Amino acid sequence: MKNLNFFYLFLIAYTPLGLVSLAHANSDPSSKSPIYRYLGNASVQGQGRLTFWGFNVYDARYYVADPRGQNGFALEIHYIRSFKGGDLAKSTIDEMTRQGISEKQRFIWLQSLEKIFPDIASGDTLIGLHLPDKGTLFLHNGKPIGDIPGDAFAKAFFGIWLDERTSAPKLRSALIANRCPPALIAANCPNP
Repeated sequence: MKNLNFFYLFLIAYTPLGLVSLAHANSDPSSKSPIYRYLGNASVQGQGRLTFWGFNVYDARYYVADPRGQNGFALEIHYIRSFKGGDLAKSTIDEMTRQGISEKQRFIWLQSLEKIFPDIASGDTLIGLHLPDKGTLFLHNGKPIGDIPGDAFAKAFFGIWLDERTSAPKLRSALIANRCPPALIAANCPNP
């Protein structure tokens, strides 16, 4: 059952199979991304394109405001395929459950994500920003669509991609680019 949930999740949005570099890896993201409105000094730490069985799913970029992400960090996903918001919410919660969230938290956060996540069309961008002392802010095509307070949610949500227990180790490697994930996720990382 765990493998079926993993397959379903990555079929929808998070597939690590076939990870390749972005064609526009050297482009200047600061001219395009709304992340800089919230994390003005952020820089791209890593990026990649995900494919599943030859189908492109999305391009992802991981931004940090400082080397350990203590002043904020973000994940920007530019979708190549379309998905239902409810499916993204459920798949997200399934992966967060793998990170160890409780059944009670699962229920609460699923309700929140179902309200926040819109249906995604090909070409849409969904951004999750961790803002210290505030929580996680979500943007859809550059516009705020909701937030969830607290570090516990941020740790579980961003852990989908950045925690060493991720279901997508190739994607994690591309995003953290041989550096440390944010301190919120890996407080004792020896390679700052």
